[in-house]
Amino acid sequence: MKPIQRWLLLLLLPLYTFQGCNKFLDVSSNDQVLQESIFKNGEGIRIAVNGVYRLLSGTDLYGKNLSWGVISAMGNNYDYYYTPFDMRDAASFNYESSSTQSLMEQVWKRSYNVLANCNNIIQEVGKKDTGVFAQGSNEKNMILGEMYGIRAMVHFDLLRIFAPSPAAGATGLTIPYVSSYPDYQPARLDMPTIFTRIIEDMTKAQSLLASIDTVFLRSTMRLPTGRIKTANSPYNIPQGEFFCFRAQRMNYFAATALLARIQLYKGDYVEAYKQAKIVYDAQRRNWFAWTSSIYQGQITDVDFIYTKRPDELVLAFSNSFNYDNYDAIINSNQGQSQFFRMNSGYMSKLFEGDLDDFRLVGWYNRYNDQRYLTWQRPRGNSYNAEQVLKSQGPLLPVIRFTEMYHILIECLLRQQNTGDAIPIFNTLRINRGAKTPINPAATPGQLMDMLVKDITRESLTEGQTFFLYKRLNRNIFNGATDLVMAPQDWYAPFPLSETAYML
Repeated sequence: MKPIQRWLLLLLLPLYTFQGCNKFLDVSSNDQVLQESIFKNGEGIRIAVNGVYRLLSGTDLYGKNLSWGVISAMGNNYDYYYTPFDMRDAASFNYESSSTQSLMEQVWKRSYNVLANCNNIIQEVGKKDTGVFAQGSNEKNMILGEMYGIRAMVHFDLLRIFAPSPAAGATGLTIPYVSSYPDYQPARLDMPTIFTRIIEDMTKAQSLLASIDTVFLRSTMRLPTGRIKTANSPYNIPQGEFFCFRAQRMNYFAATALLARIQLYKGDYVEAYKQAKIVYDAQRRNWFAWTSSIYQGQITDVDFIYTKRPDELVLAFSNSFNYDNYDAIINSNQGQSQFFRMNSGYMSKLFEGDLDDFRLVGWYNRYNDQRYLTWQRPRGNSYNAEQVLKSQGPLLPVIRFTEMYHILIECLLRQQNTGDAIPIFNTLRINRGAKTPINPAATPGQLMDMLVKDITRESLTEGQTFFLYKRLNRNIFNGATDLVMAPQDWYAPFPLSETAYML
């Protein structure tokens, strides 16, 4: 048995080496000495914070498994026979297979490693006087807010993978919630308690980050090139580079959007609507912008497609090896390059009645290989292709403002309020190139079916499809006969290395 804490103690050295700051590496191999060196001053604390984002962006988590990897395979975004071999059992919810267990263990181990780092930073930063930080209380609050938000987000995704669906009435024990460092035997919590803890942490993050992103870093947050790193992004903001690219770190709008996602999953539609409306209203006041139709597929040149729609991102992580990691799997099948293809019947049925939707004509099969462009390396050599490769290739989308439209629509439909839901839905559809307006006489049930399809269109290969159907307790759409889901299909067992610890 390897208890959780064994992994948590893989804390400091792997996390900081990527920074190349040798003065923080030339210390004793003793963990305690290294810890004291790292947290001695503000510069070391910044390195620790950046390290958390590096861990989140690795292939164990959002750099593959929780984006285009196993979680998208579980959502049946790919044709089963073109799904990588190590993900096929997970795509058919065979959690007992060695390949699925290996993938789930990667997610579990790295998640609790991230949580250990978050907890360590929260504890160490909480003890520091504001004078330690170059930007005083603003920097201290920003760091604490980011870590509380990451802690809530990671626990939430663990809950969505390793616990039954609340929609199925699950109330029993779920996962451990780790909120201190070290914690050698964290207790499993029941469903209501785990939601309370997650929401408390995300609400705390939201509170700490509110003035940071709407006052202290307002101009950075409102500028697309300030939120997302591009070839044209400014680096010389007065606060320094550590405060750039706010949408690539936990921020106020990300915490709010994630709160809406969490409350929706919990089934609290009043609170989900309230939180989603905050981000929706900000977007309507031009904090975030719709991607221009030109860059979604209105023109035929594939080089113009903004594969990650960066102006719409509320939160994204980054991995500069994205294309390499994706290509390595595609090219691993003896040169056949067959993995990650989609069934054409799946796509035509998903976009039935909306064949002009940019998410079909702009993203799918643009290189005649039945794949989605989001993760594919641009094949052109134009200036546009080069900019996409450099600026968007590394991005790992976590949440967009468009999800807030979906949440508002669903909450209104649950109130039978089609009159307010339809205009919001039409706005979303128009900005995605769908030409056919929604029938104003459509029933809430009909609109809900349309909404489920639209959410699937919006999140293809980004790791959210499985969670959508799990939250709704609906059979998974796969383009032919929907996959009939048994209660046990919705969640993976804890890794074998953890089960003895949990007894």
